[in-house]
Amino acid sequence: MKHLFKIAAVASALAFTSNLANANDKIGFADANFLMQNHPLTLEASEKFAKFMKASEEKFAPQEKKLAEENKKLAEDEKALVAERKKIESDAQALQKEQTALEASMKKKIAQLEKDAPRLRAKEIQARQDKINAEAKPFQNKVAALQKREQAFGKKGEAFQKRAEEFQKKVAAFQEEIAKAQKESGSMTPEEVQKKVVEDINAKIKQVAESKGYTLVLPPSIALYAKDESADITEEILVAMGGKMPEPPKAEAPKTEDAKTTAPVAEVKAEEPKPEEVKK
Repeated sequence: MKHLFKIAAVASALAFTSNLANANDKIGFADANFLMQNHPLTLEASEKFAKFMKASEEKFAPQEKKLAEENKKLAEDEKALVAERKKIESDAQALQKEQTALEASMKKKIAQLEKDAPRLRAKEIQARQDKINAEAKPFQNKVAALQKREQAFGKKGEAFQKRAEEFQKKVAAFQEEIAKAQKESGSMTPEEVQKKVVEDINAKIKQVAESKGYTLVLPPSIALYAKDESADITEEILVAMGGKMPEPPKAEAPKTEDAKTTAPVAEVKAEEPKPEEVKK
């Protein structure tokens, strides 16, 4: 909700061209961005939207706050899931290293058993085989535990994805609710305003250009030099649209050294005479 109503400056949508002018063309200039931002409809829509937002703030603020809190919780849970995923991957890599070392150890012991087997009794061979197999048991338990963690993580991931999708639906519904309220208030959407503004600017460019005898109108930004300053017809187009030039910001009076030194003196109040002095 916390955003400004702005009109995008779409110069390509206006009747401008950057093609090279013909020798017989009489060229005028107009600032598309300035016209769009200062078009009466743009200013009116911006004012209406500001009023709508102020009037709707109380209505939508609780819902917006609730969505913001839910979004924050989702972000925190996502961060926790990423950390858990990294821990599982780290533990899996550690198990792979452990598996390599275990296989090397068992292979060595099996080879030794095969070498010693001819001089061992069957009972002794079996005991050593059991001991070798028992060595692998802790590792197998670790693998089984890791697999359970991966399965549990998978379920968490699915649940989180479902929550995220539901949240997106809530956000979309909230945005639709705001758009509906805005429409009911009589305000136009930025897209609707832009369409009308572009159409009007194009029409007024043609109108003013023809009245001035210009055969080509270009944005000032592509002009490196213009001998005739009157070729800039931006202000005339704005007036033709029913608008007026914005007032320039008031410049602050520069502070001089004298003003700095004398200002505090002006603020000093004369002290009242003391009773003793009055008697004198």
